[in-house]
Amino acid sequence: MTIADSSLSIHTTINELNERAMNAVSNGEYEHALALGTEAARLATTHVFPLEKGRALWNIGWAYSNLLRYDDALTVLGEAADIFQEVGDSFGISRVLQGIGNVYFSTGRLLESLEEYLNAYAVLELAGLERNSIALLGNIAYTYKLLGEYYYAIEYAQKQLTLGLHFSNEFHISKALNSLGSTYFHLGDYATSLSYYSQGLNRSIEKNDTDAKSWILGNIASVYLQLDNYTGALDSMMQCIVLSEHNKDRRHLAYCYNQICSIYRKMSNDSLALDYAMRSLSIYTTLSDRVGEANVLMNIARIFNHNGDSGIALDYAQKSYRLHRESSTKEGEAESLLLISSAHHKMNHYPLAIEAAEAALVIAENINSHVLLLSALQQLLELAEIVQDSSRAEVYSQRLDATSRIIAKEEQRTNAQKLMLEAQLQKTRTHAEKLLTTKNTLSADFLHKTSSLKKQGLVLAHNSLPTPVKASNNTRTISIHTFGHFAVTLNGREISSEDWQRKKARDIFKILLIHHQQSVSADELIDTLWRDTAGRNLIPTLWNCVTYIRKALEPRLKPREPSTYIKIAGKNYLLDLGSGAEIDFITFKNLLARGKKQKSLPSKIQLYEQAAELYQGDFLKEDAFEEWASYERESMKEMYLHAMIEIGNFHADNGNLPDAITFARRAIETDRVYEEGYELLFTALAGNNQTSELSKAWKSCQLFYSKELGTVPPKFLEKLVLL
Repeated sequence: MTIADSSLSIHTTINELNERAMNAVSNGEYEHALALGTEAARLATTHVFPLEKGRALWNIGWAYSNLLRYDDALTVLGEAADIFQEVGDSFGISRVLQGIGNVYFSTGRLLESLEEYLNAYAVLELAGLERNSIALLGNIAYTYKLLGEYYYAIEYAQKQLTLGLHFSNEFHISKALNSLGSTYFHLGDYATSLSYYSQGLNRSIEKNDTDAKSWILGNIASVYLQLDNYTGALDSMMQCIVLSEHNKDRRHLAYCYNQICSIYRKMSNDSLALDYAMRSLSIYTTLSDRVGEANVLMNIARIFNHNGDSGIALDYAQKSYRLHRESSTKEGEAESLLLISSAHHKMNHYPLAIEAAEAALVIAENINSHVLLLSALQQLLELAEIVQDSSRAEVYSQRLDATSRIIAKEEQRTNAQKLMLEAQLQKTRTHAEKLLTTKNTLSADFLHKTSSLKKQGLVLAHNSLPTPVKASNNTRTISIHTFGHFAVTLNGREISSEDWQRKKARDIFKILLIHHQQSVSADELIDTLWRDTAGRNLIPTLWNCVTYIRKALEPRLKPREPSTYIKIAGKNYLLDLGSGAEIDFITFKNLLARGKKQKSLPSKIQLYEQAAELYQGDFLKEDAFEEWASYERESMKEMYLHAMIEIGNFHADNGNLPDAITFARRAIETDRVYEEGYELLFTALAGNNQTSELSKAWKSCQLFYSKELGTVPPKFLEKLVLL
């Protein structure tokens, strides 16, 4: 045998060992995977095959992680990262980062975990390896959900669903549907949640995917439990236990036991509830799953609190709170605080009870959880009445009524929202397909996501990135996106939720942004954001929030150094991002204003179309229930709808009926009961002889008027269809 033949034989052997190690990890045979990976790494080191050594090390790292040897896993994965950096293997870098993220996730370091996942995703996007990012998107969505960032969770779960459908990956389609269902559940939208769960369950049954089926059934049980359907909840959970044992999924088995504890606790069978809680806690402790432990401890606290053992309940609730806080799981943190408040209440420690409930209220506001907000306000109202604080009681009562109305309004719109789901998914698919066709374009957002890669010394293959152009030191680029999803990007760095530090700080920035280059008084800001705290001196709180904004915009700014962007004069604040800042809603309004002044109709329509491209959804959509954003939101929505009709009518008048139909549909997507939109749509469809589509559009129109307004469409619309 020649030297070349010998080398080829060894290379083949190493690849076979790596393949077997990877399969062993997938099958849960972690000790065997460790042995195979170790032998592959030894041979690759001896015969100088760096790429194969990197792959062996990542198999070893993943095996260590599943064997709970987290320090060993991080060491080995770090070594693999160095190798993949050297050879420029983007896929290898992403796998290592995902592995490191999994270690952080398993040990409750969720923020660090999320950063690694986002870095891994950015690497794959930059390298054009979208197919390999599907599982990673699921990790990102799940982590965002645990952190209480529900709209980000939905965004990434939608991306996972889009790619799953694009590549016909049934496993990840089911995972994404389950993730979407879970996130909508946490938002309190149970109908939409069940809709996604049902789709996922049907797919998992059809494909005999017992893992996805197990998780989805468990989540459906949570919905049943929330709706007090204990029989349905128990039935689903017992099926889950069978599937979890079959799949040898101990983590999910622990989850099932804790859910059954919750069901029996709701049924006032505390003995069985405690038994299942202890089974769950034993598994989570073995797995070193801090979030799982925190959830079980909270259930145990509820059991003792129900039995009147408030001291023991308080102890367990405080342990749960510490674990949730260390893991940054905001919803669990708020629930633990409410339980602590309840225990203090029963022990007549009213000041401590109020303090804990108020802390829970702040978290509920920050993560926009109406369910938690309702619970916190109910608890605070009861406490205020007990201590005879009539002023606070009145404030909490008013807020409770307002929150209840919001939830009721959401429930009324649920059916209409479900009808819109497919349209939303189609938009997401279309957007993703555009990304896939432009995958070589490097955006500032992608660069931001890979910033920590550079800190770690990790780089992509040399041909993956274009040569960067150095910007002038005096040039500051600012881009603000407010339509559909709020984002602030400054010098290629997107400001994250952690950068703002407080939701109130981000809200103040948004209010100042609405009044860009105009002063807003401190009193006006306080009256707008702290209506329920009459009599308190909130100037220090406001100042702290402004300080957070200064730090978010200019991290290196010294405490007493003047800000480039935030101007303070007495008790007035002004945001001035400069004339070169790209602020989408301001550009949107300017384009429309310029369009109105045009004497040439084609010029006017061209400007309107440019404005329409900026409108990617409602203005500050995540602040849908904040009064301070509602006027601008509705005003710009009306501007957009008017522009759609103007553009559509222009195309219709010029005989371009397909484009007229497109713009009419865009208007209707924004407002499902928009008369002018239907008038244009019906007229254009009739003019284009699309009788079948006209019939469908009329039925859809009738449905939306019935669901959203409880009435029938206007007679003049019916006449357009019948002509």
